[in-house]
Amino acid sequence: MAAEPDPLQGEMANARYRRLLLVLLSAATFFEGYDFIVINLVLPLVQKDFGVSTQALGLGVSAVASGTLVAFFVVRAGDRWGRRPILQLTVFAYAVFTALTALSRGMGDFVVWQFLARIFLVGEWALATVMVAEEFPEKSRGMAIAVVQSMGALGGIMGAALFPLVSRVAFGWRGMYLVGLLPLVLIGFMRGRLRETPRWLHTREVRGGKAPSFFAVWKRPYSTYLIWMAVIWALAYAPYTAFQTFWVHHVMNSRGWNEQMVSQAMAVAYLLGISGFWVAGRLMDRLGRRITAALFYFAGAAATVIGFQSQSVLAISIGLFLQTFFLGAFLPVTSAFMAELFPTEMRANAAAWSNNLLGRLGMIGAPALVGYLAGPTGSVGNAVSWMGLAAVGAGVITIAVLPETRWRQMADVAEAETAAGQETGG
Repeated sequence: MAAEPDPLQGEMANARYRRLLLVLLSAATFFEGYDFIVINLVLPLVQKDFGVSTQALGLGVSAVASGTLVAFFVVRAGDRWGRRPILQLTVFAYAVFTALTALSRGMGDFVVWQFLARIFLVGEWALATVMVAEEFPEKSRGMAIAVVQSMGALGGIMGAALFPLVSRVAFGWRGMYLVGLLPLVLIGFMRGRLRETPRWLHTREVRGGKAPSFFAVWKRPYSTYLIWMAVIWALAYAPYTAFQTFWVHHVMNSRGWNEQMVSQAMAVAYLLGISGFWVAGRLMDRLGRRITAALFYFAGAAATVIGFQSQSVLAISIGLFLQTFFLGAFLPVTSAFMAELFPTEMRANAAAWSNNLLGRLGMIGAPALVGYLAGPTGSVGNAVSWMGLAAVGAGVITIAVLPETRWRQMADVAEAETAAGQETGG
């Protein structure tokens, strides 16, 4: 007589795999964060090298950011083909296109390669968040999402630390992009260790291998949440992107900083500011998503003003830390809502619509808007400070509209279809 499986051993195996999953996805997101910060670090050098104006620079960065719109199709493919294969594709692709950026002969080449890299960088980030949400239980889901996304900040720390070293060697700023080949090593580890999420496999079985329709997420009761999540993402991305894009440009051109000062301030601010992700994760699981979100949005708006209106090195550095702590941590907070409001069969689709296609309009428009407002407001710093007010709007909407999703059991199929099945005895 065969022995029955020990549920305790099964749970221990699941716990071991969840720890491994955190390591693999954290590594992938680490390099996503590195690539994201590099473009902001090298902007002054790229502008000088290619001889473009500030307005043209802002338009170029916005064009790069528009890659997030195309990432919509990459992320949505996770619902059709599975999380695992599409995630591995994104890591491979963003590594290749990041490295190709080093070969840019002008601003046009730079924008094209970074546009392509951004498609898969954003795709990796979204799918990593979905996989974590589907593998971890309610009691630790918020913290797990925060841990993985905090690795992007660590990637930013590495970028800041390498900047004064790599930018001064033979390759200059191009060397920063050659480092982007390192994630290719990660692909080998993922192939034999990363597994498909049981939730996605179950949903595919229930649906007979078919994915939900392209517009399924726009049906009630999910359409209302989708619209509001898109607005919140857009309002949150605007000040976050403006801060990330123009902080180095602001302190080097308006405050007289050099590369060494930038590197030291960013390394310290990111190293300390990464705690914002972990604090947000703990507060989400203890106090709830809504209160935590509002706190970080409102504080992030204030931090933006401090960071871009201060004059002294100390005050600017403190402002940078506060921006990193509060504005950076809006990512896991908003991602938790996104993962918990929608069922498994359309979770990646909802992320693609609300974040990649609609919400990222705030990211795409922010650099161009700052470049446009810099003249009327008197400086880039003033323009970014005004952009900080968008985070206040995100906090107000979160409190007024979104339900609390703490401890919510995630569904696998749409509520409307579940109800229909119950009515017909299915």
